[in-house]
Amino acid sequence: MVGVPRSKGCQTCLQRRVKCDLTHPECLQCSRRLMKCPGYEKRWKFYNQTSGSTENKQRTRSKAQARSALPRSTQPALSNNNDTIDERVEPNLVVQAFDLQGKETFCTFLLASFPAQFASCGGRVDVNWIDYARQPVLDAPQALTWAFRSIATLHIGRTYHDLEKITSSRHMYSRSLSYLSSLIAHPRYQRGAETLAAAILLNIYEMQDSISPLSWLAHAQGLATIIQLRGPEAHRIGFGTTLLKSCRSILVAEAFIRGGRCFLDKPEWQAFLAEVAESETKSSKGSKLGILVDRAFIEVSSCPRWLMETRMLLEVPRDTAPSTSLPPLTLMQRMIQSKNKLSAIQQQLEIALSRQGTPVSDTSWEDFIGPIAFNFIGAFAQSAVNGVRLAIALLDHLIDLVRLHLLVYEQDSSDYASSSSATGSPGSFMLNPWSDLGSHSGSWQLDFDPDYGLALFYMTRETSGWMDRMMMSMGLLGVRPRRIASAW
Repeated sequence: MVGVPRSKGCQTCLQRRVKCDLTHPECLQCSRRLMKCPGYEKRWKFYNQTSGSTENKQRTRSKAQARSALPRSTQPALSNNNDTIDERVEPNLVVQAFDLQGKETFCTFLLASFPAQFASCGGRVDVNWIDYARQPVLDAPQALTWAFRSIATLHIGRTYHDLEKITSSRHMYSRSLSYLSSLIAHPRYQRGAETLAAAILLNIYEMQDSISPLSWLAHAQGLATIIQLRGPEAHRIGFGTTLLKSCRSILVAEAFIRGGRCFLDKPEWQAFLAEVAESETKSSKGSKLGILVDRAFIEVSSCPRWLMETRMLLEVPRDTAPSTSLPPLTLMQRMIQSKNKLSAIQQQLEIALSRQGTPVSDTSWEDFIGPIAFNFIGAFAQSAVNGVRLAIALLDHLIDLVRLHLLVYEQDSSDYASSSSATGSPGSFMLNPWSDLGSHSGSWQLDFDPDYGLALFYMTRETSGWMDRMMMSMGLLGVRPRRIASAW
């Protein structure tokens, strides 16, 4: 605001600070000094506003004129008298505060829904999900932003039984899914870490609030496509490793239900998984217990293929050559090798599970568990052991089916004898949960039951939610034959 003189005198008298007689057209003070009187017009006018407020008024006037030119039905969408002062003055701050709160809620959801998964991997990777969610990102894609919001809102709605929040989260999910479709269709962004992160979050949302019991498995096929487009090297270090470990169990479960192979059983991915596990042995963040589970996963990821190969072998007519990629004898030998590796890992994991009550001061025990939280060792090791046991039981049954096939087709008895002698000890179950496989054509179809075998498999008090159990069991806990024996 500019100060304006109160006197009505001419400008010369004001500058000289003398009293002006206000004579018109020229004052006598100027006439006596032989000066031209500048007159009595003021050079400044008083305005009770700033230039910014003037511009705001002009914009408001323009908006009002534009609003009046629109149909009445559209006018309420352009103005909201309930906006807070923060939203009116600086709306971007409101969005940032909302996103920050939503991400913190997501972190709460993560720790509540995947405690063992996060405890087993969070300290062993360069960037875990909580670090990733809390880091400031200026150009995060809308698909990722709305994915975080949808899970956070769903978690709040479920926690407080707020149906309105749950409904809002579904709208957010749909919006994120639409943005994700655009990202996947764009060659520049379809291989991005943010694209895969958004896809994983939307898959997790489907697990929590699915349209149908197995709708989340349909999203897993999209995850497999994105990961294969990115290639193994994109998941070797950094957040890429976290992304792969976050969804690898989902990929195995999806392959079992679909009745096909999991791409992780391909030689290039098997070699990559082995290299990642080996590199952790040299890392300060390494955990011997976690490395054991990673090595077990390498064998488990091949189980969908062994199931598919065995089914294809047994379903062909007798006079038709099998359509499998491996000869029957080679198939059986490969499954025996995998079973033997899993049996060795199972023994080490069971030893770890028996030592979960070991005092923390034990140095050898600390080296074995590494950065894994001590409170979650029981749940982590128990789920991993259950996954390994299920894989061994499956391989036992498939090996028996292939062996019977070889006997029927009168394969060379010496080759059979040398192979069958390597099967080792019998399975881990008195009644094999996969025993229905191969009994008829429909028995090869698998289903997913999140509570399948829960009372039998979990002998300890640490029993986490079904999503955490499925992740920690490498995708096996919950997968079952469609027609299940009554004893189970």
